[in-house]
Amino acid sequence: MEILLKDQKIYCEIIKRKRKTMEIQVQADGSLRVLTPKGLGKERIQKALKEKENWILKKVLEINHRDTPETRIFQEGEGHYGFGHIKPLCFIKVPGARKLQVRLGAEGFILQGEDFSQESIRKSLEEWYRSQTEKRAAFFVKKYRNTLPRPSQVQVKTQKKRWGSCNHKGKVMFNWKLSMAPAWVLEYLVVHELCHIEEFNHSKNFWTLVKRTYPRSEEARKWLRENQWKLQQFE
Repeated sequence: MEILLKDQKIYCEIIKRKRKTMEIQVQADGSLRVLTPKGLGKERIQKALKEKENWILKKVLEINHRDTPETRIFQEGEGHYGFGHIKPLCFIKVPGARKLQVRLGAEGFILQGEDFSQESIRKSLEEWYRSQTEKRAAFFVKKYRNTLPRPSQVQVKTQKKRWGSCNHKGKVMFNWKLSMAPAWVLEYLVVHELCHIEEFNHSKNFWTLVKRTYPRSEEARKWLRENQWKLQQFE
């Protein structure tokens, strides 16, 4: 859900658990994760968030200030994430090439072509990321086809605030930037969304299913909390 704090809309994920107190966590992307007792209603949660709004907004401001994306100039030697590792851009001039070809090698991102303008490089890298995320997501969906529900559709798209999502029809969607993260983190996101087809919530049953299916889930969530702001710096 979204909550309005002093005219600022903030996305808030509510997780109900068997506990006595409420815990508010400000995530690396400036969103909130709120752990609450099972019986606590929406109005009481909103009231508690309002009471803490000064603290929340201060933390969000600190994150936004820290995570202001550095300007990308897309020049040779500039580092970009590829499956969790920073790799430099390497250019190979190919006269007459209609578009840049991209591949990831041990030495870095190899771009072959003629047009090395900023826009051409940015567009070509984004296409590569989208393609890799599509391939990896499809691979992991197939890997769990006998243990988790099968999705009605898998789509890779632009998602500013989420890494993945699932709707009531069983369609799962993933952020194209996930190929910047380690493959095991992308695998966790696939498992997370497939589990939502069976448990369309963040209940105890949902998290039990996620952890039983993918033992590295907590490690992957920690990696995302600590590094997701870096991946957003591509723009």
